[in-house]
Amino acid sequence: MRCTLDSIFEVGFGVELRCLEGSSKEGGEFMKAFDDASALTYWRYADPFWRLKRRFNLGAEASLRSNIRTIDDFVSHVIATKRRTTAKVRNDSGKEDILSRFLVESEKDPDTMNDRYLRDIILNFMIAGKDTSAGTLSWFFYMLSKNPLVQHKLAREVDEVAGGNNNNNNNADFIQGITDTTLDKMPYLHAALTETLRLYPAVPIVRNVT
Repeated sequence: MRCTLDSIFEVGFGVELRCLEGSSKEGGEFMKAFDDASALTYWRYADPFWRLKRRFNLGAEASLRSNIRTIDDFVSHVIATKRRTTAKVRNDSGKEDILSRFLVESEKDPDTMNDRYLRDIILNFMIAGKDTSAGTLSWFFYMLSKNPLVQHKLAREVDEVAGGNNNNNNNADFIQGITDTTLDKMPYLHAALTETLRLYPAVPIVRNVT
């Protein structure tokens, strides 16, 4: 889950959270607050007195309020930092992250797309992508471990397309070789991931109607 959270923040918001390596104190505190807040919200279903506790700021509701404050402070800092760098990112020839694009759009309608709106977007991406991605990847690697022939074929495809079959074993070079273009040339990887989702859907309670 630390890995997926890092990925969501880097790809979606252009922020290196560094939860997986544990080098960011702020990132670690944010991740803990988010996980704790999710668990405390869930336990409201089992506590008939949660509204009373919230009113008087007691027990779990006091902890939840503190965690929400930590989450809001961190996300607000991310948005403020992004606002300061939006102009530079916009003029950059590289890719824009999702948050940068929303910030550009917010300039057209600042009253509607305010910081609270942007905060909700960030949290929605996290809620939708964190556990679902972690669960899917866990099943994906589990299925690969149970099917060594598939694992070998998939590794060969990635090596051939991304240039990982060179002899210097340079991880940095390999990572640089993973782009949108190279991913489009990995149909077996795509098939393996979609088959994982078919067998072990991230949200199994959602029914498909045809």
